[in-house]
Amino acid sequence: MDVFKEIFDWLGGFLNDVLNWVLAFLPDSPFKALSMSPIAPYLPYINYFIDVKYIIDLLVAWVTCIGIYYGYQVILRWTKAIN
Repeated sequence: MDVFKEIFDWLGGFLNDVLNWVLAFLPDSPFKALSMSPIAPYLPYINYFIDVKYIIDLLVAWVTCIGIYYGYQVILRWTKAIN
């Protein structure tokens, strides 16, 4: 049973190293610059009138639906189900 534990420990460490290597290529958060911007004190008041969270959630849902549609369309074209 120790063999399986060693295998899973090695696999977990390997996946952790790979994910850290991939995440090293991603840029820093763009929201850091927003907190140092000149409009930072006014953002809570702007968010009171414009629901930014709802806009972002709606945009994510829309992009997900469009991505699924185009992915499904590509699969159907590969299988020659549609022209």
